[in-house]
Amino acid sequence: MRNTKPRAGARPSAPSAPVPRRASATRTTPRRTTTTRGGTRLRACVVLASLRGFDELAAHLEPKRVIALLQEFVGAMADVAVAHHAAIDAVLGDGVRLLYGVPAPRRDDPLRAVRVAASLQRAALALRNRWLAAGEVHAGALGLAVGVAAGEVLIADLSAGGGSAGTPVGEPVCRAARLCAAARGGETLVDEATYASASARLDGELVFSARPIGTRSRELRTAYKAQARRAGLRIVPPRTDSLAG
Repeated sequence: MRNTKPRAGARPSAPSAPVPRRASATRTTPRRTTTTRGGTRLRACVVLASLRGFDELAAHLEPKRVIALLQEFVGAMADVAVAHHAAIDAVLGDGVRLLYGVPAPRRDDPLRAVRVAASLQRAALALRNRWLAAGEVHAGALGLAVGVAAGEVLIADLSAGGGSAGTPVGEPVCRAARLCAAARGGETLVDEATYASASARLDGELVFSARPIGTRSRELRTAYKAQARRAGLRIVPPRTDSLAG
């Protein structure tokens, strides 16, 4: 049996210091999702698109044709949303509202929102050209107006009688609506938060320029127009009887 008694004259050893526990990796990014009673707060990007001039076009068409054109428009916008992994939040007649960051926010949500807006513009222009080629002479005045805003929204259940949940509420939703209302046909306007997050990374794809807008909101007097560097599709002239045959 091994002798464990200390030798005579030996200094007692000092107690060993406890080994510190290895710190676990912690997230350095701020928390972007907060669940509250009745809803969830998170950072999101709202994209609102509206087809300018459609009411004037619809006034010259039969109801059946109006519905067919609206279905074609919504289908084209939905195809873009699916291709860019955007959530289709609402269909608003001749407009759509898309979301990024719901249910899980990402750092590149503003970047993706501006890119999907550019793709929506291209799809709307192609659709207008197709309608012109089909003989819809009043389609030449059509143009898609898009507003993009970023910030904290509340995803709340505002349904009556147990319907589907998930209605976005908050300033970004209102800003996107104001930007969309201020945008001209064929124009995309983004707010300051979106511009600050996405403009530098999209420098090779889009040109951003400041544009004053006439709103009463103190927080939204200047927007940023996002325009593709490449030229868009050419407008196809409407067919006439003299060119037929």
